Amino acid sequence: MADTETRLPEEKHPPAGCAKLTREEEAKLALENTAVSPAVARVLVIFFVVTIFSVPVVQHVAQAQRYLAAKRDGAADGVRLLPEAYDVFGLLPSIAELKSAHSLRQAWDLLPIPSEIRSYESALEDSSVVSGWIRPRAQYLLARLGGVGNEQAYLGRDGWLYYRPEVDYLTHPGFLQPSSLAARAMQDADNGSAVQPNPLPAIIQFRRQLAARGIDLVLVPTPCKPMLLPEKLTRRYKPSAQPLQNPSYPAFLRALRRAGVKVFDPTHLIANAARKTATSPYLRTDTHWTPEAMDLAAAGLAAFVQRQCALPPRKPVTYVRRPVRVSGVGDIARMLSLPPGQRMYPPQTVVIRQVFTQDGRPWQPDRGADILLLGDSFSNIYSLGGMGWGTNAGLPQQLGFHIQRPIDRIVINAGGSYTTRERLREELARGRDRLRGKRLVIWQFAMRDLLSGDWRVIDLPTASHRSTMASATAPAAADKE
Repeated sequence: MADTETRLPEEKHPPAGCAKLTREEEAKLALENTAVSPAVARVLVIFFVVTIFSVPVVQHVAQAQRYLAAKRDGAADGVRLLPEAYDVFGLLPSIAELKSAHSLRQAWDLLPIPSEIRSYESALEDSSVVSGWIRPRAQYLLARLGGVGNEQAYLGRDGWLYYRPEVDYLTHPGFLQPSSLAARAMQDADNGSAVQPNPLPAIIQFRRQLAARGIDLVLVPTPCKPMLLPEKLTRRYKPSAQPLQNPSYPAFLRALRRAGVKVFDPTHLIANAARKTATSPYLRTDTHWTPEAMDLAAAGLAAFVQRQCALPPRKPVTYVRRPVRVSGVGDIARMLSLPPGQRMYPPQTVVIRQVFTQDGRPWQPDRGADILLLGDSFSNIYSLGGMGWGTNAGLPQQLGFHIQRPIDRIVINAGGSYTTRERLREELARGRDRLRGKRLVIWQFAMRDLLSGDWRVIDLPTASHRSTMASATAPAAADKE
């Protein structure tokens, strides 16, 4: 039998002495020398067209079924007939708005900004029926077979999960380095936001504003999981007595102390206790600390306040605690969006300590207290029921128990760097003087916010403005946070 010969396309090599081909040049050569038969091309085109058009068709059918089912049940109010894709027209300026523009610049300003487009895309993705079915199952396969997380969650060892911004805080260059601040400012400007990346001006200015009212400030930067448990993230790291930290943190502390800001950092307190007791101070699949680590921080903070802050004497309030077992699935596990009923990351059970008054009433914030706590989710965990780890046992409650004084609070998840201060400013501007009678403000925030938080300087209303607003504002309602 005669030999058969397959003629390959003639390879195009660079002349001798030339630089190696780039990836783009190699890809171009591969495309130029790839032969696709007409039959295969037609099949591929039909496949892609069907795939592209099947997604909106499925979405329209599913949305219509949902609407008709709600209408049959008499609950169609709030259920839309058309999918969220049509919301894109709400982002575009109307004809009347375009006609009212007197220049090209004004017309350009009517177009949606990047943050609005991203919000629309996120809502579209969240409502997608196809994506909602495929994504959890694809993520499960990636996690189970490849050990791969997503843009928010890293898969650690032995069933541990880590939050990406917390890992970024440790692996990123110093958050106070000029190059880091410039890069962050440029990134936020491109996103259409006005975030201040440097935490020092906001903290120092806030301390001065409080001092002008005769109020002291204690800062409580809260350590994150990879700082104390890096060995659960990777085998390459061995347990160490020295917690990990961002390179700029020592300079950050020195600058605050030069400005007279008191800082209580519970990192070493928690790390030493975890090492002595051989226990983990963080939840396996959650970003937050365990009840024991939080209670240790609350006790240390109470002792720090009693040593460092001149609070007026007052009759102690007797609080008592009762242990309660709770089970929950961590917030990082929920970020993975795995299919319902997955068993890769089962619930974890912990014992929380709920705080009550001596007559059995649950702890409540007190607007008349001389201590105000500003905090984020590290304060809310074990206190806000929606977080899935119980109620009436968070940082405000534990601090009140250890210091045996009433406490007021403004606590907002993901709001440690900016939102709690902005809420305080809004309260003051409306005549609800949350600083009246206060002698101490405790400001708790997650350390990861030093790299990724919004540190805008906020001007608090003056006393004269507050008194003017108070005369026109009804008394504030009870704290519902």
